[in-house]
Amino acid sequence: MNTSRSTPFAPTLRLLVCASVCAWRAWAAGTSEVVVANIATRGFDVFVRTPAPPAVCALQVFLDDDGTVAAEDVAIERQPLTTGPTVGDDYARRCAERLSRASLTAAGNTLFRVTDAEPDTPYFIRVAVDGTPWPDTGLHEVHTLPAAEWRVTTHQLVVDVSRPGDGWVGTLAAPGAVAPLLAVCGDGTPTNTSFFFNLADLADTLGAPYTPAPGALLDFRLYGRAGALPTQRALVYAAPSSNDAAVATLTTELTPLLRLLIASAVQTVCEPAPGDYFYFGGEEITCRLTQTVVTQVDTQLVAYGWSGAGDVPVSGRTTAFTFLLNTDSTVDWRWRTNFWVEVVADHGTVDLASGWYRSGAGLAATATPDAEWLFREWSGLAGGSDPLTAFTVTAPGALQAGFDPVLAPGGGGMPEWWLTQSGLVGADRASDADPDGDGMSNASEWQADTSPTNRLSDLRITAMAKNGGTVNLTWRGGREARQIVEMLEDNLAAGAWKPFTTNLPPTDLVGTCNVQLEGKPRVFFRIRAER
Repeated sequence: MNTSRSTPFAPTLRLLVCASVCAWRAWAAGTSEVVVANIATRGFDVFVRTPAPPAVCALQVFLDDDGTVAAEDVAIERQPLTTGPTVGDDYARRCAERLSRASLTAAGNTLFRVTDAEPDTPYFIRVAVDGTPWPDTGLHEVHTLPAAEWRVTTHQLVVDVSRPGDGWVGTLAAPGAVAPLLAVCGDGTPTNTSFFFNLADLADTLGAPYTPAPGALLDFRLYGRAGALPTQRALVYAAPSSNDAAVATLTTELTPLLRLLIASAVQTVCEPAPGDYFYFGGEEITCRLTQTVVTQVDTQLVAYGWSGAGDVPVSGRTTAFTFLLNTDSTVDWRWRTNFWVEVVADHGTVDLASGWYRSGAGLAATATPDAEWLFREWSGLAGGSDPLTAFTVTAPGALQAGFDPVLAPGGGGMPEWWLTQSGLVGADRASDADPDGDGMSNASEWQADTSPTNRLSDLRITAMAKNGGTVNLTWRGGREARQIVEMLEDNLAAGAWKPFTTNLPPTDLVGTCNVQLEGKPRVFFRIRAER
């Protein structure tokens, strides 16, 4: 058998039942089915509908229900779904057929035809779509019909959907018939909008010619665009008024298809999902959102209603509504975009909270510094050195208020807040004061990140231990300053201090290092700090 290659599809299985041998089996949410149709004395058709063209689609036919004996005498052909030639010259007709076959295949429609079968014989089939079997367990039985009796009348039914399209597949099932009939219509031309069903091909479970009873409901089921749910309508069977066997009776049923277009910026929370849908007139349609707020990191979409055309009201604010479809209609779900604004204000406050703000919103913010701090500038979503700023939200981001400390006079960068935090008041706040009497001024204590009120918190070398040609240095200091150990050889008065080791913050309160003294008759050490 032939196979086609396209987008892979991995279905899941569920079961629908129609008549005694007709198989309607859905793989995924009603858009994927297997239909056994057109059962005759010498064969049958198997129609496979998937959301997208499968990469591999195969039909197997067996003579036993265990699937061990293949039906080697039957022919299995993959049929091109086509609506037949349209008006025009031969080239135009061939182009129309080619386009029709391509569009029907792209919609996920596959048709297998089984011929050369034996009359009144059970066959067992399995369909495999991209490695997933149908049925999921066992095989499906199809029983060919006995030799058909001669029909004294022929009734042909044309179902006109009044909608040119890329191609439609339709099935017509009758109560008491062994299987539905299958037909194709629609090739993009306005003259080809009808399905042709020859009711003479209907048979009962015994293979005898079958004619529906007057008033019987015929189930007409239509498959349209890829991924769209099938739509169906019950047709009331009307017996032909004439029993003249010499002339076939032809009747037409007009069942216009209506188009419903669903649009949404968010694809995954709409029922039905965004796309084109076709329904028969008078059908009740429910549209809803399963989620009204969709957050993607720092961007948020919030549903605020819908707009419509046709039978859909012009606008509404609900997240679900129902209407009767009697004309082509449109639903456009509306979404508002919010952006996350992160407000950052170290050493101060901003009168604007972090949060979600609507795109295009105009915001204002005022920065207030903490005590002994000064506002410097805005950065991020706004700029400038004025504590009051205004900006428009066009993207997610941060609004950063920058502050600088108030510095003590003559303190070499020593901030006033540090003196306050240390509990110093009055004369003890002077930069050259030494409140704890450890020999380090307030300015030096700040530089070394040591405490001005604890004489055991200072920057100094606390021990030297010589071991052969090596000396071990130990010192203490703060955590947030860069510590630099320097060495000088020989002449303390005229020599040059050179850095020996450097500790980067955060540093340990107690530090150590080893120094090689080979060839150095006299060495001096000192430690200093920088911020």
